[in-house]
Amino acid sequence: MKYFILAGEKSGDLHGSNLIQEINKLDKDAHIQAWGGDLMEAQGAQIRIHHNQLAIMGILGVIQNLQRLKGLFKTFGDQIEAFQPDAIIFIDYGGFNLKAAKIAKKKGFQTHFYIAPKVWAWNKGRVSELQKWIDHLYVIFPFELPLFKAAGIETTYVGNPLQDAIQAYHPAKNFALKDQSYVALLAGSRKQEIKTALPLFEQLAKVNPDVQFVIAGISDWKDLYQTSIPVVFDQTYDVVQQAELAIVTSGTATLETALLNTPQIVVYKTDWVFYSLAKIVIQIKYISLVNIILDKLAVPELIQAKFSVEHMTVLMRELLTKGKRYLQQKEDYKKLQEMVGKTGASKKTAQLIYSAASFK
Repeated sequence: MKYFILAGEKSGDLHGSNLIQEINKLDKDAHIQAWGGDLMEAQGAQIRIHHNQLAIMGILGVIQNLQRLKGLFKTFGDQIEAFQPDAIIFIDYGGFNLKAAKIAKKKGFQTHFYIAPKVWAWNKGRVSELQKWIDHLYVIFPFELPLFKAAGIETTYVGNPLQDAIQAYHPAKNFALKDQSYVALLAGSRKQEIKTALPLFEQLAKVNPDVQFVIAGISDWKDLYQTSIPVVFDQTYDVVQQAELAIVTSGTATLETALLNTPQIVVYKTDWVFYSLAKIVIQIKYISLVNIILDKLAVPELIQAKFSVEHMTVLMRELLTKGKRYLQQKEDYKKLQEMVGKTGASKKTAQLIYSAASFK
């Protein structure tokens, strides 16, 4: 059968690659086209558009790229018309993917959404959109299931794909930083996130010369890492797992860091227009997935103006002493492991999509 997968960012590429691996086990004749990245391509998908081309942040970013977004949606519609997939799979990236799902559904294609948009946090109004444009929703947190089922959406809890990724991870035996003491710095996976975080990380290193810092870099944006801080590319799990502490740009990486059991400080800064609007409509107390899931400030968050060298230094010094805050994070991580749930998300989702596409 034919499958079209749309993953709009780096984390979606990871989850998409694991999903493709499981689809290929079930369907020996699978033909897969995708918007994604190198990991999905390595599993045999034909990448039609790389996820780097979809990295748009904030309201200003959307406004500045309206014509490009319009062109991308037209391209998506043209590509699925030409390919005629048996199933279209949208992975996370809610704002963009819901609009793409509307296009696909109106053209009569079977639509699946893997890793539900976090409407419980940002915009519960999107639940009605999911009901209109998605045939089946696959959620990764147990508490999401009743919310979507109550709205009449065909929903299955499949477990968390990050647990699959963490379980599949094996520390590199010859990792260059093994047995070294350092603080890991994660600047994010999007171009603007990296450009925002790196100067602050550079200043942090300068005012803390007694601390060794290491950046977990992404080779997709290799040219952006113009820094005096050592950078290790495409070995994020190794860099984080071996670190004493991680300073992490908010996103999926905060949950990955917690599942790797490394204490962390969460940071984030975006354009003021987007942040101001978000403060009006946001329906959650926290920004990091760790804190949202636990419903408490388990890991410190430095947002907007608080994302500063001074605030990072104070928290970093406190956590490196391995005192009360450090020990409490470790305890909270144990509870988080239980709440995130079981492994097997990729396999279960692939089985459900394969069955649905077979009997459409």
